[in-house]
Amino acid sequence: MIGLTSFLPTYVQGVMGSSAIVAGFTLTMMSVGWPLASTFTGYIFLKIGFRTTSIIGGIFLFFGSLFFITMDPTKGPLWAGLGSFIIGIGMGMTATTFVVAIQNHVDWKTRGIATASNMFMRMIGSSLGAALLGGVLNSKLTSYLMENDADFDPSISASSINSVLDSSYSDNINPHTLSILENGLAHSLNSVYWAVFVFALVTLVLTMFLPKTDINNR
Repeated sequence: MIGLTSFLPTYVQGVMGSSAIVAGFTLTMMSVGWPLASTFTGYIFLKIGFRTTSIIGGIFLFFGSLFFITMDPTKGPLWAGLGSFIIGIGMGMTATTFVVAIQNHVDWKTRGIATASNMFMRMIGSSLGAALLGGVLNSKLTSYLMENDADFDPSISASSINSVLDSSYSDNINPHTLSILENGLAHSLNSVYWAVFVFALVTLVLTMFLPKTDINNR
């Protein structure tokens, strides 16, 4: 989720050259898939069990992440939006299932603690995820600029990437310099999405280790 909300608009604007509105719509697709999946999960949860539901959600996360590691500027915003929608379905199925499973495996007195612990861990994961993926982005971008002799222009640095996102500035940048920044952004964001893919794969594997016992309502 953090990999998309933090970096997908940057890719759509800076690499694909789309407007901020289009970038927002690609991200909105995750917000569409999430509640739809959560609603659907409520119907199938009791029929197929929390483990199977979680695995299906993990599969959606896995396949959604494939859209982003294969994404390039030629595929356009529709590709990004479709991947975002699939990720939203996976998030809706897994997030809902995890909360209900946790609540139903503890007694009434500790349900509040269990739910709060789950939300707390999600907040920690979001914070660490943003910091980790941001570090990957900055590191890869800096390395790319150094490897492509961007140091000939002292004004080019990792912070220069903001000018790519603002058309009022990018129109005044030297075409060669702009090309270096756009290619560097695409290269570094691709590394970020590979990290997202790894997280999705780990999530899928971990869901398979969930207990096979049915949930007993308490």
